[in-house]
Amino acid sequence: MLSLLLCVMLAGPLGPRSEEQAFRLAGVEPIVAPSDFRAFLVDLQLGPDERDAAELLLDDYAMGMRSVLTDLQATQASDRERLDAALSGKMRINADTLRAIRISLQTVVADACKMADGRLAEMVEWAVLLSPANTATIADATGRFERRVFLVGGNREGLVDVAALAAAAQEEDLIRVDAAAIGTALRTYDPSIAHLARVDAMHVRDTGLQDGIAALRGEQDARRSLQASLGHRWVTRMQLQDAAIAAVAKVLDPESAAAWRVWADAAFFPSVCSPLDAVQAQRWVQRSGDVSAAATGAACIEASMSRLRSLRDEAVVILREGRGLGIDLDHDAASLVEPAYELRMRYLRNSGERSVLEQDMLDCVLRPLTDGQRAAVRRVLMTGG
Repeated sequence: MLSLLLCVMLAGPLGPRSEEQAFRLAGVEPIVAPSDFRAFLVDLQLGPDERDAAELLLDDYAMGMRSVLTDLQATQASDRERLDAALSGKMRINADTLRAIRISLQTVVADACKMADGRLAEMVEWAVLLSPANTATIADATGRFERRVFLVGGNREGLVDVAALAAAAQEEDLIRVDAAAIGTALRTYDPSIAHLARVDAMHVRDTGLQDGIAALRGEQDARRSLQASLGHRWVTRMQLQDAAIAAVAKVLDPESAAAWRVWADAAFFPSVCSPLDAVQAQRWVQRSGDVSAAATGAACIEASMSRLRSLRDEAVVILREGRGLGIDLDHDAASLVEPAYELRMRYLRNSGERSVLEQDMLDCVLRPLTDGQRAAVRRVLMTGG
């Protein structure tokens, strides 16, 4: 099934697209979607009057976050102007000053993220105060809210909610099982992952910011230590995630279980399971109505799929081994960990084989097309349309 080849992206709508992009481009997170906060209010058992009051909290949060972004952009404007002038040759500055500017740009992002943390904590605190629910209900509601906010996927740190992942697989008709069976399978997972969501997500964010500054300062020991810290938490988190994935697989038939594991690997190892250009090109060919070319494209993909899956499985195993050694093999600082040299070489060879095979699959799909059709497909691949 071609949809199995696509990586999972669980990030849901977070408000107006332009605002979301502005925050993410600036590196400011977390960002709370209005829909997630309103679901939190329902879980807190707020009545109509309390919800009206809570809407004011959401308005305050939105204004506060816009202020955080505006202040960040204003603070960075001068540094960016100097940096752009230096890089374009309009201004001469020495290496130390250039490094200081880059560090300043990173530091103010870290400060903005701390302010975002405060805005979020304040909104949650006041919402909880409005709730008539008991302590256990409030704790469960807060856990579900933090899962929605912090486990948004889209990166290689395993910040994914398996329950949401299973729901998405059901929507795509990849797995066919009663939702209640999934809920039962994940009964112990839900509170466990809720306990980790916020702390682990913030650790990933803060470690990434610290690593960026350490890289600019040339602090290699610090970068190795940060990778080891991430690796330790990743291994602990993935033990929980793997158990949940296995629990879901147990309530599925063999075919659905296999599809489920492919789906899960795509979510947790996106660097290995990037969407295939060949699949996107094949979909364009199918839409074009060229039956012969579509049949050829399908045969091209089918002929190479077994080998590609084998290479991806091998890559996932290697990435797991790396994390066990305290190294993210997709990180630019992976080369700093000398004992992992052989593992890095294995991963690089695997990546090379996958790249060649994926390109061969695309070339095969494109081969029967006209020049104009190939140009149209390449435009689609470039724009993602």
